[in-house]
Amino acid sequence: MTDKPESGYERLLFCLFSLGAGILALVTLLILYDVIARNTGIPSFTHTLALTEYGLYYVTLLGAPWLVRKKHHVYMQLVTAVAPAALRPFICKLSYLLCAVACGLICYYAGQVTVEAWLRGDMEVRSFDMPRWLIFAVMPVSFSLLTIEFSRYLAGFDSMYDGEIGIHE
Repeated sequence: MTDKPESGYERLLFCLFSLGAGILALVTLLILYDVIARNTGIPSFTHTLALTEYGLYYVTLLGAPWLVRKKHHVYMQLVTAVAPAALRPFICKLSYLLCAVACGLICYYAGQVTVEAWLRGDMEVRSFDMPRWLIFAVMPVSFSLLTIEFSRYLAGFDSMYDGEIGIHE
């Protein structure tokens, strides 16, 4: 697999990843400005802490599906490397299944929380007010895509462990 998005679906994952990277750049600039402002006595931006916290949360969730797709995430390499060769395919499939189910459940419950927050009109009150559903909305999107990615591995379209020494000999 190349790092260049090939299908419309991969382009979607890459766009979300790129959006996350852009948010990370903005968070970095906010923190840099805040440090400079505190050390020079110029007025600081009062929303830096809240925006940084939201930004890091969004970066994580927006980037995760692309990272799983491109195999740039943390996984159980140690477990599969020390397991007997006959058990490795089973361990891989079991891990894919557990990840897909966990992501699917998180997607479902996050979707419920998001809709409830939207219907109630809940607000997150920090240094600025923000609709609570906006905070949660990225979770069902991200975890639905993660469910798809782990299901792809489970269905045999790809493997997180291909090309590793001792994994699929």
